[in-house]
Amino acid sequence: MPQKIIFLILFYLLMLSNFAFSQSEAKTPSQQSVVVAAQTEIKHDSTQIVESLKSISEKNDSTIVRLELTGGSVLIGTIISEDSTSITLNLLSNNETTIAKEMIIDREIVSSNIKNGQYWFDDPNNTRLLFAPTARGLKSGTGYISVYELFFPMVAIGLNDYVTIAGGLSVFPGSIGDVLYFAPKITPYQSETVSLSIGDFFVKPNEGTEYLNIAYGIGTFSFGRGAITAGVGYETNSKQPIILIGGELRISRYAKLITENWFIANSDFNFVSFGIRFLGKRLAADFALIFPLIDEDDFIFMPWIGFAYNF
Repeated sequence: MPQKIIFLILFYLLMLSNFAFSQSEAKTPSQQSVVVAAQTEIKHDSTQIVESLKSISEKNDSTIVRLELTGGSVLIGTIISEDSTSITLNLLSNNETTIAKEMIIDREIVSSNIKNGQYWFDDPNNTRLLFAPTARGLKSGTGYISVYELFFPMVAIGLNDYVTIAGGLSVFPGSIGDVLYFAPKITPYQSETVSLSIGDFFVKPNEGTEYLNIAYGIGTFSFGRGAITAGVGYETNSKQPIILIGGELRISRYAKLITENWFIANSDFNFVSFGIRFLGKRLAADFALIFPLIDEDDFIFMPWIGFAYNF
């Protein structure tokens, strides 16, 4: 059975990479125009041709921005004009509106977040897979509060654009702090497609002298709607090397598929996992199934639940 699961996870990762590469092939404006024109010509629908070319032209003429206003309203569109007191936008609905600058509390460029005429917010918890880290780092001053399997909360903060500090204490019914965990990470290089990090994961029960300490190096490689994360760790007590392979695939505006897989040399603690992440602007909720790679005659799995709120 473990061989079958390993084959399945390799097939899943291959599917992620193939899908992501296929999404990135039509990335430039000119290529998008050719694809849209070809599809509509096949359908012999002149109306669709005109509307598609118009949509592409409008989106490429200027940068698409997201404005958050006082009162919580959000507007997304291209800037038609701007002066010292106001901004005029052409919204995604193709309507124009003028906003006083004193009403704007946040402004960001979101051109890459527009998919099929809709705004797709970023994964608010993209610095982690289900539990293991990706190589992406938190931006300075940002952070998140998360909880895993209901009893393991964690808080993380980006000290600057290169250093992330995370840690927490277990919260079991009637007992707090039985387990301490600490997870610093340094991200010396980060771009839209490649991130590289080194870090450490330290776990110690409140009682006794035993502890777990994993030093690691990790890379995340993004393309299209997908990403692959690969890392190598070293447990300093058992002196065991660890391999981590993970994948992400954005399947809709509000959902992403995730897989996280651990392979430890000379150990029975190897597992693969498949899950889904439900996305909000700041909240992410994960549900997954973890499959330990044990005796071939046994087939067991464990449910995984995680939540993260970004601030």
